[in-house]
Amino acid sequence: MTDLQSRSSWWRGVIGAAILIAGCIASFSYIFGGGSWNTLSQLEAAQFSTIATTELFGTTSYQNTSPSSSLTSRLSKWRGLTSFEQPLSMLQGQLLPVAYQGTLSTSQQGSLFSSVQQFGQTNQRIVMGWIPYANPVQTIHLIQANAGLNVASPLWLSLKSSDGSVSSKIEPSVVQYAHQHHVQVWALVDNQFNAGLSHQVLSNPNARNNLVSNLVSLATKNHLDGLNIDFENMQSQDQQGFTDFIKSLHQALVGKHIVLSVDITPDIQFLQDSAAYFHAALAGYADYVVLMAYDEHWSTDQTPGPVADLPWVTTSIEDLLDTGVPADKLVLGVPFYARFWHVHQDGSVDSIAVPLSEVDSILKQHQATSSFNQQLGVAYARYSKPDGYEEVWFSTQETLNRELQLVQNDNLAGVSIWSLGLSDPTSWSSVIHGLTQMLS
Repeated sequence: MTDLQSRSSWWRGVIGAAILIAGCIASFSYIFGGGSWNTLSQLEAAQFSTIATTELFGTTSYQNTSPSSSLTSRLSKWRGLTSFEQPLSMLQGQLLPVAYQGTLSTSQQGSLFSSVQQFGQTNQRIVMGWIPYANPVQTIHLIQANAGLNVASPLWLSLKSSDGSVSSKIEPSVVQYAHQHHVQVWALVDNQFNAGLSHQVLSNPNARNNLVSNLVSLATKNHLDGLNIDFENMQSQDQQGFTDFIKSLHQALVGKHIVLSVDITPDIQFLQDSAAYFHAALAGYADYVVLMAYDEHWSTDQTPGPVADLPWVTTSIEDLLDTGVPADKLVLGVPFYARFWHVHQDGSVDSIAVPLSEVDSILKQHQATSSFNQQLGVAYARYSKPDGYEEVWFSTQETLNRELQLVQNDNLAGVSIWSLGLSDPTSWSSVIHGLTQMLS
């Protein structure tokens, strides 16, 4: 710790970048020089631990911790958040655990670092929209109505049974239309939000391999540009199985020019990812990791709150960056909906999700006015009901601008909207305008 204190002036960005570059050079040297993957993992963890102890939180927090704060005070703050005293030991256990055991090709070993070299070579950001529709006419209409979209992700593929079979609703006419209009199609693949079914498949190597084979066959046969894996509501015990699934799918797609992206929910535990998503490994195998930064408060909550306030979104982004997801692989998922909460007189709570475009009309119906909460970065309104009251937190133009600024500040790969079916011309145009300004 004395050595770290003597380097307290190094924590700022220039030194952090130098450390990261040094780590990349050392890692590549080791990869091409031979040796065990376990030793490489230790080397990689050592580099990340240096960054962690000098940068602590990786990116500037939403609360704007003063850059002039001493390293000693920031380390004290860090220790207040975690019981870990040895960053290297912690990261060896958390950043690169057993998911990396086994023999990998040289290209796969270097995948975690390749984005460092590639970052900044292109100014094209991803503008993706999820489309929860099977009807080809509706899907084409949504692609057509949202000018500036460069990736469409329609819900076409679902895990069907425990043997790894897949149900498909792929529409060739949509793929053809999208390609004619320079829009890529990354078919959304879900697990029906079924934890039990997911466990049966992910814990069975034969079922996993069958699932991979089915997905690759469907993607190639239908000329898809990518697969967007959206497995949710999984058990923590399936972390290894899910990682192995993504690894196998990545290996099967190599050379086929099919993009692999993985959707993950926020798992905000400081420098840990103990739920079903092992961040660093997923980022190592997938081309993109899409953070579903919404449902901070969702339908079953008995405490009303925002769908996604800015401090929570910021912390979610920082958590992924701190646990091994490169910035240029991270896509920010943005909700185009709000949730109205009905708090009854007996204290019970229920809610309903509505498109952002409908919030104003609902407030007008109840003659309610809203105010913008600068700290949370969202607007708030409340009005009386015969049986209690209703309240809503919702995104505004200012919220969207701030979310896009996060993308810019952290050099993220782009944004994805849930969903195009909830989009309205004003909200969508603000996203496109904001991204255009960033790229100009």
